[in-house]
Amino acid sequence: MLSRLTLLALQILAVSAKTVTYNWDVDWVSVSPDGFLRPAVGINGQWPCPSIRADVGDRVVVKVHNCLVNETTAIHFHGIFQQGSNHMDGPAMITQCPIPPGESFTYDFVIKQSGTYWWHAHVGGQYLDGLRGPLIIHDPKAPFAKEVDEEIVLTVSDWYHDQAPYLIQYFQSGLNEDLHGGSEPVPNATLINEAQNVHFSIKPNKSYLFRVINMGGFAAQYLQFGEHDMDVVEVDGVYTKRHRVSQLFVAAAQRYSVIVRSKRNAKQNFAITASMNEDMFDEGVVPVNLNPLVTGWLVYDATKPLPPSPPAINYDGKSQNDIKFIPLDMQKPLGPVTKQIPLDVNFDKNVQNQNRGSFNNISFIAPKVPTLYTALSAPPELVNNPLIYGNNTNPIVLKMGEVVDLLVTNYDGGAHPFHLHGHTFQVIARSGAGPDDGPPLTIPKNYAKNAPDAPLRRDTILIYGNGYAVIRFKVDNPGITLFHCHIEWHVEAGLTMVFVEAPTELQKLGLVIPDSHKNVCNKQGIHMKGNAMGREGGSWLDLTGTPTLPDINDWGALIESAQPTKAPGANPDPVNPKVRRSRVARSIDSWV
Repeated sequence: MLSRLTLLALQILAVSAKTVTYNWDVDWVSVSPDGFLRPAVGINGQWPCPSIRADVGDRVVVKVHNCLVNETTAIHFHGIFQQGSNHMDGPAMITQCPIPPGESFTYDFVIKQSGTYWWHAHVGGQYLDGLRGPLIIHDPKAPFAKEVDEEIVLTVSDWYHDQAPYLIQYFQSGLNEDLHGGSEPVPNATLINEAQNVHFSIKPNKSYLFRVINMGGFAAQYLQFGEHDMDVVEVDGVYTKRHRVSQLFVAAAQRYSVIVRSKRNAKQNFAITASMNEDMFDEGVVPVNLNPLVTGWLVYDATKPLPPSPPAINYDGKSQNDIKFIPLDMQKPLGPVTKQIPLDVNFDKNVQNQNRGSFNNISFIAPKVPTLYTALSAPPELVNNPLIYGNNTNPIVLKMGEVVDLLVTNYDGGAHPFHLHGHTFQVIARSGAGPDDGPPLTIPKNYAKNAPDAPLRRDTILIYGNGYAVIRFKVDNPGITLFHCHIEWHVEAGLTMVFVEAPTELQKLGLVIPDSHKNVCNKQGIHMKGNAMGREGGSWLDLTGTPTLPDINDWGALIESAQPTKAPGANPDPVNPKVRRSRVARSIDSWV
């Protein structure tokens, strides 16, 4: 039974909550954030794309119309749990069909969290081309609310001069494997707030809450404010005990909220510096014009000169350790653990000479039916059978209430930022980097005994090369839950798996799939019922013909039959599948 205070709080929330509606035309825009003119995917003819802002308890409605002509789209709201609204999570062919050109799709969900998040395309590497933006959920009861004078959103991101479809096709080609060992494309520039030389107006004796988001697709970023410390108060939507740092390390998709106290006077201005972590960049494929560093400015007095741009960041050796950020609620390790899932991360070339990532030697290939629709349409006696979801979606079925430990061992020499949809998780154990040439470090059998009293909680964790991590979460959010590396190249290379979370309870939720969701599936001939191959009736366990190898000629979100689209003044033109450069020409452009 609900207490009077709880009922009163719910009544107040119901009265104060509002509906925040966004109408978005997704289209091509000409941009040059670093001086190089190219097409980007924008919103309503503008780029950078808009932020989503709401308060806790608000209903958010995002009406998307795909005007791209030559690409599909889909949008994920990163870090939002979508409790009871799994069909609004966004990843194409997991919880929805991709949105084809000319079609509309509505996302509609209630925000039950507060903090710093972001939204981005979740199909074919599209957010690398700019379809991304902040998602800020305000909480008037935030523990730092009364001391903050102003909030500022600060995004960092990597930026490419070539478009994602070209780069994906080359990255997943045998030619790349032969010439470069399957190396990932390296960015051309670093951006702050999708630009360079950004000025932030600052007043003396004020407290500023900077909401820091890495919206990049590959590189982690080091961030520091000249002669200003940062007090970390939130990590990936989780309030933390105040912890002062002079430098942040922000992996792809991670977020921090930091309080910066301004100086007592306006005698001078100061630099903000962000710099890509280049550890993941393979030698031989780094662009000759790469500048990993970008400078912004804390401007106290616009009439005074700006200080010289720092030539580089001096890494303090401490910023990569995020275990020090302790949740404010001091939540103890969840338990008892009822399920342990060992996950071995690896990269290797397949029989098609493609560089592919895998969990437990299974490289992800999307099903023919979105996994959520398989779970919703399956007979109750089969919904918990992982076979119906297809082997190469790498599905693991979880029961409601289970406490799960993921024991992740990284057999790759590079670090990976792993993201879990629908949850924050506790970091029970994590190693540093192992030997460069392996073998990876071994997870101790007694890892749980050394767990922190109040483990770090977040939704994206960096696991170091040849290292390991153990992360823990409770199965309490029925739906389809992705777990994947958030380096977008690795998503395209198959480093993704699916948790089918409490499917029996999912069916009992009675989710109603909106007409706009049904329409985009029907337009593309994608089934909304059946197993991973679209089979029903007596054939639910028949997965004959399930693909086990990826497309040998993958162009990301590109529609093969699309007509040319030109963004005015852009150079090069937006991707035109009928007038494509040769692989050799693209490799020269992309890798020199």
